[in-house]
Amino acid sequence: MHPIPGKFTSLNSEELMMDRRDVIRRGGVAAGIAALSATGLGSPAAAATGQGQVPEFLPLPEHAKPFPIPAEGYRLEPVGKNGYVVSAGVAQGYFFVTQAGVVMLDAPVAVAEFLPLAVKRVTKKPVTHLILTHDHDDHIGGAIKFPKATVVSHELTAQLLRVYTDPDRPVPDVTFSGKRHTLRVGGEHFELIYPGPNHENGNIIVHLPKQKIAMMSDVVAPGWAPYLHYGNADHIPGILRAMDAVLELDFDVFLGGHTYRTGNRHDVEVCRAFFIDQWNWTVQAMKDIPMDVSIVEAGNLWAAQAVWFNRIADNVTPRLVKKYGKELAAVDAFTHDNIKAIIVSSFTDDPHFPADALK
Repeated sequence: MHPIPGKFTSLNSEELMMDRRDVIRRGGVAAGIAALSATGLGSPAAAATGQGQVPEFLPLPEHAKPFPIPAEGYRLEPVGKNGYVVSAGVAQGYFFVTQAGVVMLDAPVAVAEFLPLAVKRVTKKPVTHLILTHDHDDHIGGAIKFPKATVVSHELTAQLLRVYTDPDRPVPDVTFSGKRHTLRVGGEHFELIYPGPNHENGNIIVHLPKQKIAMMSDVVAPGWAPYLHYGNADHIPGILRAMDAVLELDFDVFLGGHTYRTGNRHDVEVCRAFFIDQWNWTVQAMKDIPMDVSIVEAGNLWAAQAVWFNRIADNVTPRLVKKYGKELAAVDAFTHDNIKAIIVSSFTDDPHFPADALK
């Protein structure tokens, strides 16, 4: 197991207390999602939904397992200098205390009720700024908790939020276009970097160079394989470009918005390697495995493609599980479906990666 510089440590002994009912509730929800969505090997859809049977999944690697849940219902962990992680289940929110006030990075729905309490535990300063990494509700649906904060995002995120007209997700007060913007607050500066469309149009990297911290939501889940369809990604090829943009930065700790711990450079590198293998092996399998239209009713191209997609996914999934199953959690959960998403992306997005990008 590799060392994890940003790994959570307990703040005090009281936080080691575990609310067992909360664990059971969260675990039950997670298991339900996994049972409904998991794809496994062979006939994934049948395994996931047939007669109430639950597929057998790989055990979680030690570094990916959840931490005890404190009596407060959330974990508050230090990160960097004057930074904190607030987590509940697999959701994480982050804030940094500056000389002028508190800067919040996203406001996830799952921890929204805990964020104001967590801030009060460490400072009397108000939350002056809220940086939105992107528009997705699970990451910013708690923004309403900070009505006096200056909300900052990329202009593409603001455009989407104007369409939604969701009172829980306010339209930002400050936006930027292009690739970079620097936000300076109370002696700290936050580099906001847009690597192009990726998980979502407008999804940005937040880099704190002095603290060597990089944060980006939903592109890398530290220690875990990608979520279903890459979390409803807008542009799957852009996920690789986003990971490359993160790796160009100087950082020791990576914050990904989800899972039970913080990450590091190695976590990003492993997820990048997984993406490249998944993409390359899928594209090669598309060449090696012919689509047979004779096995379905004449003219039913979608049915023929459904069979073809499954054959490709059946070919590639076990290879990825074998290579990454002991290092990345849940490789066997969504990989089969994600391979299908890559098939579609390969001939719709038709990305022209640089010659050395997929190495």
